[in-house]
Amino acid sequence: MVTTFQTEERRAAALINDALEELGYGRREFDMRAIPFAGVWGTSASVSYQIATELVTAEAAAELEGLSKKEAKRRTQELVRQRAQAIAEQVAERLRAADGFASVEAVNGYINIGFDTNRFSNEVVHAVLTTGDDYGRGEPKTDRVMVEYSQPNTHKAFHVGHLRNVCLGNALSRIMQFAGFDVLQANYIGDIGLHVIKTLWCYQRFHQGEEPPRAQRGRWLGEIYTEADQRLNYRQDVVDLLNDLARNDATFREAVDRMMKELWREHKVGEDVAYLLGQIANAREIKTDAFYDDETIKKFWPIVGKQLTASLEAVRENPPQPAAEGEPQPFTAADYEERLERWQRLGEHLDWWPHVPEWQREVRQTFQLWEKKDPAFVQLWEETKAWSMEEFHRIYDQLDVHFDVWFYESEVEEPGRQIVQELLERGIAEISDGLPVVKIDEKLGLEKETYRTLPILRSDGTTLYSTKDLALTKMKFEQYHVDRSIWVVDVRQSLYFQQIFKVMELWGFEQAEKCYHLSYETVMLPTGAMSSRSGNVVLYEDIAARVLQRAREIIDEKNPSLPDEVKDRIARDVGLGSMKYGMLMRDNNRVLVFDIEEALSFEGHAAPYIQYAHARACRILEKVDQIPTEGLTFADLTPEEINLIQQVAIFPSEVERAAAEYKPLVIANYVYELAKRFNDFYRACPVLQAEEPQRSARLTLVAAARQTLANGLGLLGIAAPETM
Repeated sequence: MVTTFQTEERRAAALINDALEELGYGRREFDMRAIPFAGVWGTSASVSYQIATELVTAEAAAELEGLSKKEAKRRTQELVRQRAQAIAEQVAERLRAADGFASVEAVNGYINIGFDTNRFSNEVVHAVLTTGDDYGRGEPKTDRVMVEYSQPNTHKAFHVGHLRNVCLGNALSRIMQFAGFDVLQANYIGDIGLHVIKTLWCYQRFHQGEEPPRAQRGRWLGEIYTEADQRLNYRQDVVDLLNDLARNDATFREAVDRMMKELWREHKVGEDVAYLLGQIANAREIKTDAFYDDETIKKFWPIVGKQLTASLEAVRENPPQPAAEGEPQPFTAADYEERLERWQRLGEHLDWWPHVPEWQREVRQTFQLWEKKDPAFVQLWEETKAWSMEEFHRIYDQLDVHFDVWFYESEVEEPGRQIVQELLERGIAEISDGLPVVKIDEKLGLEKETYRTLPILRSDGTTLYSTKDLALTKMKFEQYHVDRSIWVVDVRQSLYFQQIFKVMELWGFEQAEKCYHLSYETVMLPTGAMSSRSGNVVLYEDIAARVLQRAREIIDEKNPSLPDEVKDRIARDVGLGSMKYGMLMRDNNRVLVFDIEEALSFEGHAAPYIQYAHARACRILEKVDQIPTEGLTFADLTPEEINLIQQVAIFPSEVERAAAEYKPLVIANYVYELAKRFNDFYRACPVLQAEEPQRSARLTLVAAARQTLANGLGLLGIAAPETM
């Protein structure tokens, strides 16, 4: 959709180019920008600076000769400003003769063009009311786009960190589709891999025959995965704590003689005492497999706890002074408290220590059951995978997220192996140190290390992520005829995806040029980071329940007279909207701290604030029988009216920008700014009490703002309630 604002911008740009050509500067490529001043509706161009920089660079060499670098820079900037203003004045003089502009000014080298607010207000509002839900929709594009997002692993919990991925991917899909692209939403389920093998091993070894209630089966599998990882990594976690203390806590190192004497005196431990004494005293790494006696750690553990407790009490009584800059800092009480918490958690399972090597062997054997496609194991895998998928579908339904295509990791293993063979035969891949790899920089002729080398299969023939992603990408291009492919995956995979794209390019796929990795940073809660391995993740369903409950409490406080079923609906819209907007309101490449109270704010930068602006507009319009659409007069507009109209007018261009930049944040910021401008208008401009023709004009402006808010929120997957 080309809006009135865009039409006028393009007309202004064409007239500027006509003037530049007439003045002998030639036609130029340049951008127009909305004038960034409150109460002013128009567009601005900085092309005068572009031309002035070229002219000054060519003409001022003699004048700048002999000046220092700093003085030359200052003088150049001064000359550019002067010349830009002169050019802007020349262009402005010619544009003033054109019809339809309210004002044309040359200000600080910029060409500022003000629009006729009455005429364009009518056209903008009329465009919104006549197109309705389609206001802002782009013209159909030729490219087919696949957005792959969510990608949860079966046999693992769906936690709040997954929510950012889902919200980004779904919002981008909606934006791209609204911008005119043919969009396929795809999900790639991690239904096999070491995490699945670990979970099924733990299930068979320790939970055979158990089955929780149906609604909790997916969550239960996630708990078994956490248990499996904790069991298998137990020895490493124990020595990691000891190594941490030996490296970073001087008090612990200094106490090692006393601790070893106590260990010998109480338990008569032999060779392991000497080993621990040497490693801790010299801050050398303790190895998990270097102990002679499996009972040593069990006997040593209470002594470690006693030392940590004594150190904690000592620093509480006499807090240490900070060390000099560059020196190791002494442990604080908080440091000891954190280590004591780890010590206590690990101490609950000291009986695991002797069994870890055996368990690790069993996991390798379990992996071979998958590789051989053992019927009983495959049946167990299919049954438990279905438990996870049932949970995923329930979550997607709640979030109003729907996928056109479902990919599964298990289905691209074998095609991936065939692709590796093809890449080897074509000379794109080669065997290096027993591994099939693609030396990407070498194949691209790059001297500087950029994309490095990508392994594409293990030496034992088992698949890697790259094996499967190459097969998946080929499938997207050939079976689904995708022109652009977008992956929504966390930022830690940035290099990896650049490698995949370049291998596809070397393979001859033209679409590789339009592949894009929409990266995002992790989600944290105010209490800190999460880890599915340590079991401290906040599950999506838990956070959703808390948000919905808190939303209902807020609705009860704000509008107690509403019927319960209405309150429930509003709480659902507000609660889910707050979670989604909370995941979209920050730049995707920044770590996001999700706070429930902030997300549910009716006053701050949050979904309820925006949703309430929509509900407020609905409440005004409920009081009129009909919204006028013809014969409107927008005259003597207030700054608040102009600002609101301008914000409504730029919605289609913001949709285009969000789609072009693959950035849902553009729309998240847009709807927040639109809500702010509507609230400013609401406070400053009476609507129902205004005299005609102002009353009718303002009613249509309220209707246009309401429609645009609903359209913008819809692109983010957020409901626009009529009552709150």
